Amino acid sequence: MTDKNVSHEYADVLESLVARRYRARAIGRVRSDGMWEGWIEFVDLAEDERLTTEVETVQSKELAFRYWAAGVGAAYLEGALRRATSRATDGSPRLVPPFSPAPQRAVLDPFEVDARGEGLLAAQLRALDLDHIRDIALAYELIPPKMAAFATRAELIVEILATVSSARSQPAER
Repeated sequence: MTDKNVSHEYADVLESLVARRYRARAIGRVRSDGMWEGWIEFVDLAEDERLTTEVETVQSKELAFRYWAAGVGAAYLEGALRRATSRATDGSPRLVPPFSPAPQRAVLDPFEVDARGEGLLAAQLRALDLDHIRDIALAYELIPPKMAAFATRAELIVEILATVSSARSQPAER
C-alpha cells in the first residue's frame, strides 16, 4: 500500500451561489484493500479555503481512477460543489476520512457470487437489467468501456461469465 494521492485538475473555474470562485480537482488514493477511492476538492481562489465532497468513486486501480477523473464534466462538478458546500455548512468534516468505506455502483461482486456455486452467477446476471449488468462489467473492469457502451444484455452476460471463469481457472492472476 502507498500513501500517495493522485490528482486531476479541471480547467474551468466554478462560481458558487455566494459569489466565490473555486478551482476544482479530483483527488484519489489507494485504500487498505487495494481499491482506489476518489473525491472532488474545491479551492477558493480568493481565500485558499478548501471544500471536499465525500468519496465520489471507487475504482480497482489508479488507471481506472484517472479515467473516471478525466470524464467528470461541468455539470457533475456543479453538483459536487453543492454537495461540498452543504457538507461544510452542516458540520461534516472537510477532509475525507482515510480509507472510508466506499459506496459501490455494482449490485453484486461477480467473483464472490461465482465462488458460491456453479451456475449461480449466470442465474443472478439473467435476473438483472442491462444497466445493472453494465455497471458490474465496468466496476470490475471485466470488459472495455467502449464495448460496455454498445453491448447487448446477452453479450455482457457472456463476457462477464467468460472473464470470471477465466479468472477462476487462473486464481493467481486475479
